[in-house]
Amino acid sequence: MAPFLSGISIVCFAASYAVALACEASRLVFRSGVRGAVMVTFAAAGLVAHTLFLGWRAVSSGTVPLSSPFDWYLLAAWLLAAGYLWLTIANPRTPVGLFLLPVVLALVGAASLASREPFLHDAASRFWGRIHGGFHLVWSVSVVLGAIAGLMWLIQAGRLARKQAPLQGFRMPSLERLAHVTARTPAIAAWAAAAGFVSGIVLNAVNRRRGLIETVPWTDPVVLRMAAVVAWLIVADWMTSTARRRPDGGRTTAWLALVSLAVMAGSILWGLFGSTQHGRPAAAAPAMRVEATP
Repeated sequence: MAPFLSGISIVCFAASYAVALACEASRLVFRSGVRGAVMVTFAAAGLVAHTLFLGWRAVSSGTVPLSSPFDWYLLAAWLLAAGYLWLTIANPRTPVGLFLLPVVLALVGAASLASREPFLHDAASRFWGRIHGGFHLVWSVSVVLGAIAGLMWLIQAGRLARKQAPLQGFRMPSLERLAHVTARTPAIAAWAAAAGFVSGIVLNAVNRRRGLIETVPWTDPVVLRMAAVVAWLIVADWMTSTARRRPDGGRTTAWLALVSLAVMAGSILWGLFGSTQHGRPAAAAPAMRVEATP
């Protein structure tokens, strides 16, 4: 069993998700009676391989998900892939994969570029690190779901405004349901991001007290970047709450959700290619050398 599990790679489940995405895209070209079964089969196979990969990594490397940037991106992709599979089975005529699967593949790609080094190893740092990573996972997934709902709202509203008939086998959710999602996710994202930022500050303070002064300096770009992201999400939540009272509130909240996704994508790219100490293994401060007095 161990050789089989160790042989699973990112390519295995990424390829399965890519085939499922191709099947989703083929809805726009032709009708098929077996496409749904093929699509679900490949998505399920990818999710199983994805799950086994994360489980084997947790067991074999002595780490758990969220212990490195690599694991964090893969776990976020896993949650979205699981959501896609569930939504596809529950609503087979809704093309949710056209919106979710590209994000899943993008996160898998980000994982392949991210560091695999675990953040920290002591008990206090693991505790705060998991809280920090968990909140970041919540706000990121919330932003993605809100943006997908917003994009679907804009597409659906545009088709209705032009009085276009729905495509065969290609049904979008109602505007009311999509507006409900775009109105609720900004609050979840804003407060989860704020909690993640505060827990990160606590984690950094714990590490500095222990002498791990090389973890994340307070002037590190990732600290400023995340502060800006939190500020935007709080503002976006306030703007969403205000816009809901206006006649054009649905369109405004949809665009705000898409802007939040763009802000998150910029933050991820900055974290992958920018200069930062975040996500690198910490080193203890060098001990002071004391010379004996003759």
